[in-house]
Amino acid sequence: MIRNVLVVGAGTMGHGIAEVSAIAGYNVYLSDVSKDILNNAIEKVKWSLEKLYEKGNLKESVEDVLGRIKTIEGLSNELREIDISIEAIPEKLDLKRQLFSKLEELLPNNAILATNTSSLPITEIASAVKRQERVIGTHFFNPPVLMQLVEIIRGSKTSDDTVKQTYEFIKSLRKIPIMVNKDVPGFVVNRILLRIITTACMLVEKGICEYTAIDAVARYKLGFPMGIFELVDYTGVDVNYYVSSAMMERGFKAYPCKTLEEMTKKGDLGVKSGKGFYTYPSNKYIKPNLPPQLAEKINPLYIIAPAISEANWMVKNGIASKEDIDLGVRLGLSFPKGIFDYEREFGRESVTKTLEDLRIISGMEEYLPE
Repeated sequence: MIRNVLVVGAGTMGHGIAEVSAIAGYNVYLSDVSKDILNNAIEKVKWSLEKLYEKGNLKESVEDVLGRIKTIEGLSNELREIDISIEAIPEKLDLKRQLFSKLEELLPNNAILATNTSSLPITEIASAVKRQERVIGTHFFNPPVLMQLVEIIRGSKTSDDTVKQTYEFIKSLRKIPIMVNKDVPGFVVNRILLRIITTACMLVEKGICEYTAIDAVARYKLGFPMGIFELVDYTGVDVNYYVSSAMMERGFKAYPCKTLEEMTKKGDLGVKSGKGFYTYPSNKYIKPNLPPQLAEKINPLYIIAPAISEANWMVKNGIASKEDIDLGVRLGLSFPKGIFDYEREFGRESVTKTLEDLRIISGMEEYLPE
């Protein structure tokens, strides 16, 4: 039974995971390299808890919940009672491997070692420890306090018991877990998103349409909360470039987007730099003005068909169920419907024909329908 939770890394994701764990009644140990980082994290947790309390979404007092979070500078031998650790440090494989090796020394033999990575292979992180059956991926979405979805990812040696305990733990946080049964690049949600982004980039680079037409189609025809390139600006052009490059290095076959690479080198990183595909005065997000008639310039299937094919590939290869994939895109990407809902709406025949068109445009066999 899980009672004591260790969260390593007190950044945005780490202190958010610590907060939801404390709200759920767990004793939480939040670790980072300095007192300043930890104090700042606790201030942010306190602010968030106060907001939840004001809205009537917190059953206990702020002080009671905060009282269950203990901060630790570094790692120490006082962690012998930990039942699950969740790592939320920067996305660098060597750093994570070093940390997991250290955690294995300090934590009890039956402790679950979870990673909040959004893109690195669970199996490669697990290879740094002897008890690889206790290593698992728990990919929370940002911000963890508000986002319901958590992807649970099996490494190649993750045991059924580790999966079961982790699944129940995530549910106890009042989160909605989806199972990723194989450790594929991008897991479920980011894999589908990157298929859409790389296809959108291919269509622009091949001269099929302007990026504004793609964003208009995404918003007005598919009901996405943001256009594709608007989302890239929002999350960071550089982040999307590095994540897509890392996924391709690990076997994700997709169109390599030169535009993202060039913009990253120029420093046009989106909202945070003030300029990406759109401009953002004072480096603040402003919704781009896209006339609805732009959406008539491109078939919406050009955007959604590759995602449908990717989702079918995942089901066929036992990576995730249809139900979990649909849950993932609705909760993780705020799509108005699931991928398989889009497939039913447009029809399999139209999807297949569109994929053949995309194969011809791109010259890539990856667009063959699944």
